[in-house]
Amino acid sequence: MGNLHNNMDEIQKRVTLYFDNALGERERNELLEQVNQDPKCSKIFNKEKNFRAFIKDKVKRPDVSSDLIQNIMNKIRI
Repeated sequence: MGNLHNNMDEIQKRVTLYFDNALGERERNELLEQVNQDPKCSKIFNKEKNFRAFIKDKVKRPDVSSDLIQNIMNKIRI
């Protein structure tokens, strides 16, 4: 049972890396193949995908003026 839990944790880590665009092409393809073949992996993948879509849709970033950006850039250059 512990091995299955560790495997699910590993899949969750890989799914997170996938959506963060932090996997190489080979790893991305391997994960997508696993998602297509394994219902548990597919469930984790879709849950993460839906969560990120929800956040992107519902969480609004405040608009920042170009003056503020320039002010920050000037302070960074000091």
